[in-house]
Amino acid sequence: MTQKPVASGRGLKAHVQKWVLTPEQEEWLRKWFPLVENSRLLKASGMSHSTLHRFAVALGLKKDADALHAIRVRTGRKNARMLEKNGYYDTLRGKPGHPESIAGTKRRWQLIREGKLPHPLEVAKQKSPRKYKRAMKEKGERRRALIEAEKRRVKWGLPRKTKLRIVAVKPYTHNQSCRRHNATRRGYILADDCTEGSGNRWVIFFDADTKRSAIFERNGIKDGFRFEPWINN
Repeated sequence: MTQKPVASGRGLKAHVQKWVLTPEQEEWLRKWFPLVENSRLLKASGMSHSTLHRFAVALGLKKDADALHAIRVRTGRKNARMLEKNGYYDTLRGKPGHPESIAGTKRRWQLIREGKLPHPLEVAKQKSPRKYKRAMKEKGERRRALIEAEKRRVKWGLPRKTKLRIVAVKPYTHNQSCRRHNATRRGYILADDCTEGSGNRWVIFFDADTKRSAIFERNGIKDGFRFEPWINN
C-alpha cells in the first residue's frame, strides 16, 4: 500500500498521511474483502480499521453472505478456545478460574491500587461520560434494590444472602416467621421498623378491621409476641 501527504490543518501543513490504492491493490481488495476477515486484511495490508472502512465504502464492498457465515463460525470458535483457555467457562461451571488468569487479575488490581494503572471506571468516564453516567445510575439502582431486599430478609428472619452491614438482629425462628405472615393475612398490623431498637420487633398490632382469634393470639404469645391495639397517629 502507498501513502501520500495531504495538506490540512492551520497553515495547510502537510502532516497527515493518507492511503492511496494502486490499481493492483484495489483489485486485491475487491477480491479478498468479501471473502476473509477484516483482521486478516489489516494484517496483510498494514492499514488501520478506519482506512479499510473508508476504502470499502468508497468501492461499495460488502461481505459475501456465505463467506460471512464462515467468518462468524471461525471467529466464534477462536473466541471459544480463548475463553476456555483463560478459564472463563470454568467460572460459569462453578469452578475456579485459570490460575494464570486469576494471578493476572490480582496483579492488575494491585497496579491500580498503587496508582500505576488507571481505574477502569476512570477510563470509562473519560472516554464516554454519557455511558459512564448511565452505568453509575444503574449500579446505584441495583445497589439500593439489593439493600432493600436484604432488609426485608432481616425483617422477616429469612436467611441472609449478602454480607451487607444491615442492623444486626436475632433472626426469627421458622414458627415466628410463619406467625407474622399469617398475622398479616388475618389483618393484623406489623410495624415498618422491626429492629430491636424500635421496640416493635415482638409486637403484633390489631385494629377494628382485624379478624382476631383467641387461639391465634395465644399461640403467638407462646412464640414470644405481644398483641397490642394499633394507634394511628
